[in-house]
Amino acid sequence: MNLRAVRRSSLLRTLACTALSLGLSAALSAAPAAGDPDQPSIKVSPVAQVPPAAIEVHHGQFESGGKPVEDFYCVPLGPAAHPAVILLHGAVPRGAGNEGFAEMCRKLAAAGYYVMFLEYYSQAGPALPGERQVSGKGFAAWVDGNFPAWMREIVSGIDLLNENPRIERDRIALMGFSLGGFLALAVGASEGGRVAAIVEYYGGMNNSYTSMAANMPPTLILHGDADTTVPVRYERELDALLTKYNRPHEMKIYPGAGHGLDPASRDNAWRSSMDFLRRYLGR
Repeated sequence: MNLRAVRRSSLLRTLACTALSLGLSAALSAAPAAGDPDQPSIKVSPVAQVPPAAIEVHHGQFESGGKPVEDFYCVPLGPAAHPAVILLHGAVPRGAGNEGFAEMCRKLAAAGYYVMFLEYYSQAGPALPGERQVSGKGFAAWVDGNFPAWMREIVSGIDLLNENPRIERDRIALMGFSLGGFLALAVGASEGGRVAAIVEYYGGMNNSYTSMAANMPPTLILHGDADTTVPVRYERELDALLTKYNRPHEMKIYPGAGHGLDPASRDNAWRSSMDFLRRYLGR
């Protein structure tokens, strides 16, 4: 095994050991307990605060490679077409943090985006806590084995949005967290102009896709410098890679913040995410 493969496997093992209890999606999955800094509620900029009656929320599924993929989506009311955002969770047990993502879905829709939360675990087994394929030594092989299928599911989600008359097909963004950030960046690199922007929380670029970095859309990188799950060096390497290929991007590194960030940095990261999406998707 070469050094690059060793480095990648080491990262995946680290993710397996810690990511199940960390990440923004997990932090948003329940109401905050008194005095518990790891369970903050999400804060959004005032522009997103509109009556819930202005949004439709749906659950459903679509097909990728002839197999079902679960999703839920939030739609702003009105006849006009909207830019879209696809949300990608991290390496948490299936369903963990869905309440938080549903809230995020509504907030983004309130700001004028058609939002799809894509359950890319749909074709990868149950993905429950303690399952061999998502914990311990089996995690790296589980990710390696499923990464191509997960990417196909995301691309199928983009295809579905492109066929929807309520979507501005040239304004589709990906927002990924941790493992979802790795997937968002890989899809952005491989799909080129089909993705208008990426907001990437504490993830990194899979080495298999660095050669495609010249295709990357505008990218916002958000990470804590005390992250021991996905070390911040992955983001600095991504920053250098995007700079090398002269790709538009921004990077915000939060001092002292770990994986999933902390309350103050989460608030700032969300505002930065909204500003970035408005700039590149036109809302």
